[in-house]
Amino acid sequence: MKTKILITILYVLFLTKIQAQQKLLNHKSFEIGIAVAGSETLFYGAFVKYNVPLTSKKHFFYMAPTLTTYFDFKGESTAQAYLKNDVDMRILPTINLGYSLNLGKFQLNLEMPLGTSIAITKGTLVNERIGFQQNYSNTEVFFNYGFLFAPKFRLNQNNQIGLSAFLPLIKDKAQSGYQFGLGWTKSFANR
Repeated sequence: MKTKILITILYVLFLTKIQAQQKLLNHKSFEIGIAVAGSETLFYGAFVKYNVPLTSKKHFFYMAPTLTTYFDFKGESTAQAYLKNDVDMRILPTINLGYSLNLGKFQLNLEMPLGTSIAITKGTLVNERIGFQQNYSNTEVFFNYGFLFAPKFRLNQNNQIGLSAFLPLIKDKAQSGYQFGLGWTKSFANR
């Protein structure tokens, strides 16, 4: 009789734990945040991400379509000419493939963003030596991928705050280098 009661209690505790995990984990979520980036100059921007879990385990794989954009307003220059009143913009649409480790109130996300880096520069090209001035516009598209580490802290069942750090694994002439972000995540129940 005692064995049956003990087995019943353990079974109920096990089911309660599974149900609690399903409430806290593996829900679709929407993340927004601010970002800074750059290795030669500092860019300021923002990102949005929609996380979709691919498994229903405590530690799970997920996919996250992401859009990051950032700007710099510092004029570019060479020995012969410079840009004035210019805007340098990067738009990075990516698909992030990730793995989430859930440790109590902490969540550690490891991601591999794959996508493009669209570099847009607009301004006025000036060469004072020869008296040259004209409008300038340039757009270039590059393949972009790297490694992203994003620890998060769970505030409650539906809200998290976190940091992110992106290390590009490819270098191109428009890549702004490392990215760091601060984000807020809102989870939605799976329906």
